Amino acid sequence: MKRSISIKYTTLLVVLLSLFAIKTNAQETLTISGTKFTYPLIEKWISEYAKVHSGLKITLVQKSGAAKVADLNIIAHQPAKEELKENQEIIYAGRFALLPATNQHNAIFGTLPKKGLNKKEVDKLFFEVVNYDDEAKVENSKFTATIYSRENQACSSIALAGYFGHVSSEIRGKKVTGDDIYLLTAVKKDSIGLTYNNLGYLYDVNSRKLKDGLALLPLDLKRDAKELLTGDLDNVIATLEKNKIETIPVEKFGFIYSQQNERKEVSDFLRWVLSDGQKFNHEEGFLNLDKEVLAEQANRLNEKFLTLK
Repeated sequence: MKRSISIKYTTLLVVLLSLFAIKTNAQETLTISGTKFTYPLIEKWISEYAKVHSGLKITLVQKSGAAKVADLNIIAHQPAKEELKENQEIIYAGRFALLPATNQHNAIFGTLPKKGLNKKEVDKLFFEVVNYDDEAKVENSKFTATIYSRENQACSSIALAGYFGHVSSEIRGKKVTGDDIYLLTAVKKDSIGLTYNNLGYLYDVNSRKLKDGLALLPLDLKRDAKELLTGDLDNVIATLEKNKIETIPVEKFGFIYSQQNERKEVSDFLRWVLSDGQKFNHEEGFLNLDKEVLAEQANRLNEKFLTLK
């Protein structure tokens, strides 16, 4: 009889320990998904974070639809109200810039004004609809070009269109599915192709030079912004962080999380991103947040996860 009771208690203990192990393992796993062009930086953050937090497994999910189950979802545009659920918050973690690029053999270089294109001229080149108060009618662009952009719902399309005062469906030309990197593939194959893309894709992050086969569309730049034309990624990043250039969209990206998922693993990772993680932004072609915005995000994070410290 005693042996039977002992076996039952032993079995119960094994079951309880197994359940505890499963729960513990779940608490030590963090899943991230979202805007794909940010993945090189997110992967860098994950690898660096693992060096000091080896007990946490962070998984960057590539499959579509994963955002529904991820602990953190990456967003790289300003969301409309309906995009966020009532219990969701965003912590911004960095910025990205979109530069206009074309095929290096594009004949457009022989027809552009010497000073480069201003914002109105870029607007007319890339968008179907133009609304200027001082012009009753705007002629079609005189430049022959094929515009390549992502789908209307892609973050880069929304950010680009929003910056110029449009919606993404008003971007001219052909839509490219999959990933922003494929825009460059299309431009390299099309001598009159034009697109906008982020710095991490336009430049080789190792050599810090513009990738082969590409050229930047000449822009009308002030003297303190001429460093953009040097072809060096570090100069471009430094210039964009010091100056607001009207022809170049710069947008924040960050993590959406649910207030119902207030886990210490989530808050600890986000705090690290806002502190130690920032030093890796430039390496992967991304800009840092302004100091004021960074401090604001850190304060918001501390307020939301106050009980988890």
